Amino acid sequence: MLSSKQKKQLLFLLLAALWGYLIFYLSNTPDLASNLAPQYDFVLRKLAHIFVFSVLTYLVASSFDSQKRHYLLFVIIAAIVYALVDEVHQSFVQGRVGSSRDILVDSVGVYLGIWFYKVHSAHRFLKFIK
Repeated sequence: MLSSKQKKQLLFLLLAALWGYLIFYLSNTPDLASNLAPQYDFVLRKLAHIFVFSVLTYLVASSFDSQKRHYLLFVIIAAIVYALVDEVHQSFVQGRVGSSRDILVDSVGVYLGIWFYKVHSAHRFLKFIK
């Protein structure tokens, strides 16, 4: 039988996997252009990169034991490697281009995800799972 803590960790791991799949799905879409002016579209895309990788990092970090934070370096490396894999994947999608600049932007999202996790541990929000 799983403890309450293990259930929460499993839930966050599942959410992280689903979020990672969403990133992969969006990367596989040939054109995600908005109808905004190019400069606004550029900013919107970069903010989206930051957001999706912040959420991914937060979910992955939340799937570990919140009492032992030595795993955060692993989470950071894993999220940045996923950003790299995502950009390589995009380079094979028609109409998309892989970009090292996007990996740097994703890394900003990883940093923000870790920062938010350290400030607001997710396990406090899920006290209802027992």
